[in-house]
Amino acid sequence: MAPLQTHTIIVKSNGNDHSYVLVLKKGVDRLEKKRNTKSNLPSHKLATQHTTKRDQPGLTTGSIMNVGQLPLLSALLLVLLATATAADSHAPPDPSLNWDSFGFGLNGVQTEFMWLDKVDATKDDGEPYSDDCLTPLGPLELHPASTILNYGQGLFEGLKAFRRSKDNNDNDEIVLFRPDCNAERMAKGANRFLMPPVPTPTFLRAAKAVVRANAKFVPPFGKGALYLRPILFGSGHDLGVKPSHEVTFCIYGSPVGNYFKGELQAIQLLAVQGYSRAAPGGSGGIKAGGNYAPAFQLQRRVKQMGYDEVLCVDALSGEAVEEAGASNFFAVFSKNRTIITPSLDQDTILEGVTRRSILELASNECGYEVRERRLTLDDLQDADEAFCCGTGASVTPVGSVSVAHKDDLTTFVRRKIVFGDNDDDDDNDTSKPGPLTKTLYKMLLSIQMGTDKKLCEKYKHWIHVVEP
Repeated sequence: MAPLQTHTIIVKSNGNDHSYVLVLKKGVDRLEKKRNTKSNLPSHKLATQHTTKRDQPGLTTGSIMNVGQLPLLSALLLVLLATATAADSHAPPDPSLNWDSFGFGLNGVQTEFMWLDKVDATKDDGEPYSDDCLTPLGPLELHPASTILNYGQGLFEGLKAFRRSKDNNDNDEIVLFRPDCNAERMAKGANRFLMPPVPTPTFLRAAKAVVRANAKFVPPFGKGALYLRPILFGSGHDLGVKPSHEVTFCIYGSPVGNYFKGELQAIQLLAVQGYSRAAPGGSGGIKAGGNYAPAFQLQRRVKQMGYDEVLCVDALSGEAVEEAGASNFFAVFSKNRTIITPSLDQDTILEGVTRRSILELASNECGYEVRERRLTLDDLQDADEAFCCGTGASVTPVGSVSVAHKDDLTTFVRRKIVFGDNDDDDDNDTSKPGPLTKTLYKMLLSIQMGTDKKLCEKYKHWIHVVEP
């Protein structure tokens, strides 16, 4: 039986917005006037949203077509011709883009669609989030008294969509890596910040819709990913210090290149005692925007000194390792086949999705004992390898950790810990990654890209396919 397909078509005609539902089942079955709607589309553009019940109800895709001043019926027929075969395959990568030049950033490219929904946060049972909020990408309107602008009631997430190898001869499949974990983490943060949590099915539906609609911005196989940035924030306006009465949920995306263009390169970290990014009992374990801006000043100073990133230490003693910039940190002790990462017990460290994946791979595939516990700077003296991980850079080797104090940051480095076989020479800081670091990096990438069939089958629950 052919899947039922519906297309919500918004057409601007003579200044009025008209919404139609196009129901397809091996052709056109019926065309129904839905209702007058509001649209942000210019008068010369038309948007289509496609849903299919092959996987989950409400999954949407979209495309913008220039239809000029065509009569309404002609415009609808044009949309039908353009979308009748849309479910067969994803749009290929945009050939006009220089994918090899992309780094981790906006790269001068603007995608076409985003997900945008607003709900009333004052209702006892909560207003349900919509399953159909795909809209053309554009600016958001906020009142100056919005809670996010005044009191920082906001969260964000980061995840990637990959154009994946399928039997090594078809790169049309697009997948998301563990988006359910991002949904769970955002829901945890929403409860902490008194915002209605986005249900996991809605989060997944929205993420897939944005990827599907922007499929031409998913880089070619092996060239990077479409990075998605879900945000949830208090958009209502009030002067009082209290939770917002309105919450906005938005997902936008940007194509990004591979963090490393060739071989893995180790980074150099500077641990700055007297500075901490979070304190026990605070919100360091929540992915809140306010956790990142306070580090900007120190990060700039550290990079001016020639280091790649700050290694954050705990607020109480200044000796316990926490995070490396915005990444989780790991130390490898090869002699007893142990890998240690700082525990999450104090709510000062974000539980990364990549962190969770690395812990499973190190234990299940590499035979290492995994420990989540307090990890001090002194402990690092005995480590054979170190690396950090996150969505942006995946797995990044650490060549050395230097230690300084904020009061004499630019004049005195107290000690330097070098990992692996590299010597303690300041001119030799391009150290090679350790064997376990390289293995974990390759394993993670092979699962995301679909190149290792055995691993892909074992960890298939990590992968969410975005249907065309």
